[in-house]
Amino acid sequence: MSNHLLPPNSTPRERALSEACSCLSAVPVPIRSLWNSATCPELLLPWLAWALSVDEWDVTWSEKQKRATIAAAVAVHRIKGTRGALNRAISALGYSVRVTEWFEAEPAGDPFTFRLTIEVDDRGIDDALLNTLERVVNKAKNTRSHLAGITVAARVAGTLFMGGTALSGDIVTVSPWAIGERQCSGTPCFALATVGYDSVTINPLGA
Repeated sequence: MSNHLLPPNSTPRERALSEACSCLSAVPVPIRSLWNSATCPELLLPWLAWALSVDEWDVTWSEKQKRATIAAAVAVHRIKGTRGALNRAISALGYSVRVTEWFEAEPAGDPFTFRLTIEVDDRGIDDALLNTLERVVNKAKNTRSHLAGITVAARVAGTLFMGGTALSGDIVTVSPWAIGERQCSGTPCFALATVGYDSVTINPLGA
């Protein structure tokens, strides 16, 4: 089948030009995937982050962290200034966070302050990450509240193996054999006899 729509009276040059240009339709144009954080090419992620007004961006982040941050950008902007915005913004970086308001602390903290407890895994945490988290928090929190401190909690995940068994037995004591009291039953038999004898003295003849 022909790859062009030229009329039958087209010139060879026109046909050759049509054949050469037909491959342009096979060139991928990912316009549809550019606005999706999950399908956007990694090279274009910074531009997608800029288009969606991502507040904090670091070129050293992993691709997973970049895509998660972009995916959470719209939701963070919708609820900015709330506890939910803090949770979404920090969770996008791959960390679990717990927010404690000043009136929730024991004892109560300074008014209009809050503290964060961030759980880290085997990746650990350094000064650069702490600075990044502080910037993310300051851009997602409300204007009234102030960050009083960050507590880092280490969490190690693993598989715990447990096992159990049941043992049972008897203790048998074998002692040397000894005769103890015995009971016998049967029919008694009795026998009687009478014995008689005579004494005979024999003397020599002529005595």
